[in-house]
Amino acid sequence: MHEFNIGLLVVAASALFLGLLSTPLKRIGLPDSVTLLLVGVVLGPTGFGFLDPAQWGNEMAILEQVARLAIAIGLMGIALRLPKSYIFNHWRPLCVLLLVGMPFMWLCSSALTGWALGLPIGAALLIGAAITPTDPVVASTLVTGPVAKENLPAYLRHIISSESGANDGLAFIFVMIAVFWLTLPAEQSMTMPMLGVIFGDILGALVLGAVIGYSVGFAMRKAEEKKTIDQPSMLMITTALALTTLAAVKLIGSDGILAVFVAGLTFDQQVNASERQEEERVVEGVDRFFTSPIFILLGLMIPWHEWVSLGWPVLALVIGVLFLRRLPLFLLLGGRLSDLPSKLDGSFSGWFGPIGVAALYYAALAHHKTDVAALWPVVSLIVVSSIVVHGLTAMPLSHLYRRLKDARASS
Repeated sequence: MHEFNIGLLVVAASALFLGLLSTPLKRIGLPDSVTLLLVGVVLGPTGFGFLDPAQWGNEMAILEQVARLAIAIGLMGIALRLPKSYIFNHWRPLCVLLLVGMPFMWLCSSALTGWALGLPIGAALLIGAAITPTDPVVASTLVTGPVAKENLPAYLRHIISSESGANDGLAFIFVMIAVFWLTLPAEQSMTMPMLGVIFGDILGALVLGAVIGYSVGFAMRKAEEKKTIDQPSMLMITTALALTTLAAVKLIGSDGILAVFVAGLTFDQQVNASERQEEERVVEGVDRFFTSPIFILLGLMIPWHEWVSLGWPVLALVIGVLFLRRLPLFLLLGGRLSDLPSKLDGSFSGWFGPIGVAALYYAALAHHKTDVAALWPVVSLIVVSSIVVHGLTAMPLSHLYRRLKDARASS
């Protein structure tokens, strides 16, 4: 109970600090994720030792659930921030980024992992799958706030947000391919298990999320027409929708993460403009509070000794993943997609594909299903590196993007 109260104090005090200083922190380019990560390191076993997740029980089980909750709230926030019907109007470029970009990021990350660390192909595929999705929680800190809105055009912020929202749930396919590779007997085909994943987890989540989101949105609109709902109740509905969808869809065996994003999109179709603006403001505040614990927990759980034991090759892996996992493909797509109309847009969105909470979730999920010893040390190192590097480069590169854009427009 003593550690619980300390943890509660840390999360609440961090939320107060970040809330009171949100504007200056964003203007100096210090994202919440970096600040909270440092809080976890300072208070964890390698710092002052006030908090130690090893004493709380199964660390990976705790990480999985905290990450799952953070992703759900983050995805609901993205669904409400996107323009109404955005996904339906921009499905072509989004499909290219998902159907081409995700396999590229998975195979590239897996190849780099196998090359740098000499891991077997199954282990490399699993680590590559975990770091494939771009993270909606970290991405939101890069494309929201005054700096992003002043320097980045809306179309660029929207495509980064929508891609990070959609690919989180779809990464489950790649994770399960790697899990089946590692766990199924050699003589057993993975065709039937993968069909179960695609039709049960993915398509099932799409359908169930759409039904839940549309139903809640329709019910809220009717309740407002009949005046059976007051304003405070309306403002809590989206958070309740995210958590309800996450739990309900998971209980029946489908992918709750993907379902939450779809539920948010279909709910949004039923909400009028004034309600939508109010809901968006509330979800953004709730989003920041609910996602705070995952970064603090990551700081507490950093496996420093395992990082050191990986040796120098892991540095080559981190650099390779940050620069090659995504950037080359988006440079190629820049100027060829309507939502990436120039090489400058392609290079910016190619660089800002952060690896974060989604990777932590899939690493914890796969940890229960496989025995790949390098999984957590490698994924955690790449996530921490991405949070720090992408977080600290967001502001200067956003300003640079604006200057280059203005220079091209005036020439």
